[in-house]
Amino acid sequence: MSKIPVQIGVALATLMTGGIASATVQTPIEPMKFDRTPTTMPIAQAQLLDQLWQQVSQLRGVGKYREAIAILERIVQIQPEAFLAWYWRGEIFSSWGQYESAIASYDEALRLQPSYLLAQYKKGQALYELQRYQAAVTTWQQTLTLNAESEYEQTLITTVIPKQIAQVLSYELRQYNQALSIYDQLLQIDEQMASVWVERAAALYQLERYQDAVASCDQALELEPRNALAWKRRGLALYQLERYEQAIASLERAASFNGTDLEVTTLLSILTTSGESTTEVRGAQQRLVALQAEIRTAEARLETLRNERQTVTAQFESSQSTMRQSQQRLVALREEIQTAQTQLQSFQVEIRESRQQLIAIREEIETTQAQLESSQASVRQSQQRLVEVREEITSAQAQLTSLQSERQTLETQLVAVRSEIETSQERLEASQARLVAVREEIETVQERLESSQSSVRQSQQRLVEVRQEVSTTEARVESLQGERQSLEAQLVAVRSEIETAQERLEVSRREFSSVQQRLSTLQGEIQTTEQRIATARTELRQLEERKTVEAETLQTLQVQYCGLQEDLSELEVGIRRLRGAQLASDAVQRCQLSDDDAF
Repeated sequence: MSKIPVQIGVALATLMTGGIASATVQTPIEPMKFDRTPTTMPIAQAQLLDQLWQQVSQLRGVGKYREAIAILERIVQIQPEAFLAWYWRGEIFSSWGQYESAIASYDEALRLQPSYLLAQYKKGQALYELQRYQAAVTTWQQTLTLNAESEYEQTLITTVIPKQIAQVLSYELRQYNQALSIYDQLLQIDEQMASVWVERAAALYQLERYQDAVASCDQALELEPRNALAWKRRGLALYQLERYEQAIASLERAASFNGTDLEVTTLLSILTTSGESTTEVRGAQQRLVALQAEIRTAEARLETLRNERQTVTAQFESSQSTMRQSQQRLVALREEIQTAQTQLQSFQVEIRESRQQLIAIREEIETTQAQLESSQASVRQSQQRLVEVREEITSAQAQLTSLQSERQTLETQLVAVRSEIETSQERLEASQARLVAVREEIETVQERLESSQSSVRQSQQRLVEVRQEVSTTEARVESLQGERQSLEAQLVAVRSEIETAQERLEVSRREFSSVQQRLSTLQGEIQTTEQRIATARTELRQLEERKTVEAETLQTLQVQYCGLQEDLSELEVGIRRLRGAQLASDAVQRCQLSDDDAF
């Protein structure tokens, strides 16, 4: 078979770059772990934590990340040293695509538990997703210095993490020698890892150590004879060594194991149809015309894709701006809610104070009413006593009138007696016996008179005492009436305070109702905003997915376009050589993609 120009192989090898980067190591999924409840924790609190952890697991399983994170924050409040809660918070943020928040959560878990290997490892993965490749490699290298506490962690340290470090060094950082060193270390541990031999071949190819790349692919094929990727890379390395028949044979084996690989079939088509005969030249010319048409079509498609990409980028930026505005509005609404809640709490405190004051006023009113009732009872007793005293005075006055009447009668009788005495004196001598009887009657009358006068004096003293009691009672009545007026004034003031307190209470109730209405309105606005944010995020994810698909399509078209350009240049040089018009400038025009992008 005639020699095939090297540029064709380079162009076609460039088409393989995207496929190589996608062959990453699959990370095993570790079982979900929970914090073990300390024995010193109350049983009720331990049961609550177990329930919360189960809720986190269920919510994460159905994709309800926001609710799961809220429960994890509650777990941290109950158990501040729960580093696993921070770790799973980072895991949920990673599943959500919020890698910055995930890194912050992993850092908090490492602060609480510096030797926690999984948090260090997942932090490196989040850094990789943010395309901070060197930082990801550094984090993974720090992970390798930690002690494994399970079989899963041992697998990470011995196999998974070194493979990922080597792949990032090879594909993203293009540090092939360092990647090759790691692959060799892995093979020293276990020579039966076919995937490591295949990745090692890729690094050797980039270092232009093609023979060693072929040997590495041979080692992989001894372990896995049906490994299409190993056959494919072996064919490309053989092509670089100008061992074209062996290269075609390897690529045919790759196509037999993976018939959907268009890159392999295209490469085989070019390798098997290239030659120097006239028929092949005509075919090449026809193929050149077809390739030119394909190039024009690809250029038009590329321009269309660029325009669509610009449109998608603008929509993405607009969505981000809308989402930021929504987030700012949400923050403002949350602040308003907090302010309203603070005012509501203040109103509630005022209402409680007003209620306490009202209760105290009611107690004072009850005390005052009791005092008033007691005073009224005393007044009623005094009034009854006054009526009795007045009745006694009336009775005494009646007795005094009767005594005065008797006195007047006695005085009249005394006058009559004196007149009779004078008459009797004239008749004294005649009637001494009569005189003695009269004297006895006089003495009796005088005794009765003295007795009457003593009774009168006692009645007068009793009348004086009664008048004093009446004066005292009237003073007491006046004092009680003054106290009653004072109590009535206090009662009026208390009633006024009650009315004022009731008015304040009514105002507070109206304000509380207004605050509740405002709070309901704010909650409605928050729900609307959250729905808009969720819609915006859904649109954003759709745009990102579309952008990813378009970017992949664009990258594929660019690579195909580059390969077609180099193929066209090769065919033009071959045609000029066949026509004998070889010029000093006859060199294949290389594509803008560098050799490092190949394979």
